[in-house]
Amino acid sequence: MYKQELTIIVKSIIDSNTVSEQLESAQQLSCFYKNIISCTHSDDNETLVNGGVALSSSGAADCVDDYLRTVSFIKGIHKALTRLFINSPEKSINILYAGCGPYATLILPLLPLFDKGRISVVLIDINRSSLESVQNLVSTIGLEDYNLQMIETNAITYKIPDDFKVDLAISETMHYALTREPQIAISGNIIKQLPCEAIFIPQEIRIDLAYTFFDYEQSLRVNVNEVKGYKEMQPYPHKVFVDRLFTINKEHFERENSNSRIESTFYTLPDIFENYPDVCLFTEIKIFEDIELQTAESYITNPYCLVSMYGIKDYSEIKLVYDFSEIPKWSYQLK
Repeated sequence: MYKQELTIIVKSIIDSNTVSEQLESAQQLSCFYKNIISCTHSDDNETLVNGGVALSSSGAADCVDDYLRTVSFIKGIHKALTRLFINSPEKSINILYAGCGPYATLILPLLPLFDKGRISVVLIDINRSSLESVQNLVSTIGLEDYNLQMIETNAITYKIPDDFKVDLAISETMHYALTREPQIAISGNIIKQLPCEAIFIPQEIRIDLAYTFFDYEQSLRVNVNEVKGYKEMQPYPHKVFVDRLFTINKEHFERENSNSRIESTFYTLPDIFENYPDVCLFTEIKIFEDIELQTAESYITNPYCLVSMYGIKDYSEIKLVYDFSEIPKWSYQLK
């Protein structure tokens, strides 16, 4: 019964087009999880790792309620899996999901849509209680026939076994502007171990620098039911795009680069800035091909204000520094 219900919900997610349809289908998935889960998610097992903060089981569970994020990632992963099955009709598809949380939200709902004999999934999480929750869901929904392996480990240091050739790797462990959570550290470790033809989701994360008025920028705040698609948003008219600071993708990590610090060039600060007094970072995420999350469509793409120019008016240039050696953070240098 639960498997059939989940299949109907995930099909509605994949078929959704308008923002209202996406919100409704994601709400159905959230309610489905909360109605059938039999354990309480811990909120005291947040873990500091060398690369960020791994969310508690409770915090990870809450991510399902970031509705457009949930819908967009499920759509993107479904599209990638469909592509893999079509391109390799005789092959079993191996999936690695790093940081699956207590719901394994981005892969578990999709399993009933694919042949159980042609799919193998390794689910990684640092919290034992999250994996116990996933195992409970697998049993309750009726997905025991799928080849699922659950591993309690740190995804930043995890070594993929030689006999498990990954076709699709997934990690969504993000905070806005790539702060706090270990997305970059996990991505770097996993991508360096993937075959060149493997797909990594998200395909690309872009961080842009702009001068703007932060309080007037669109932002997904408390009520996710009021979220708007990017085409429905009214952009702040005086925002000044400065530069794309960096693009994180598979190619970035495939290059020999062990540096955990990224520095920009120096950018000239405007002399007159009343209409755009804040130095801000904007995030866009390409999940797979044409499926993207734009600014303020999700908590993880909310704009981030680094500093106000009113506080640095005695300087003429600014350099931005991103350091993810410990807890990912942004800082700046002035000249």
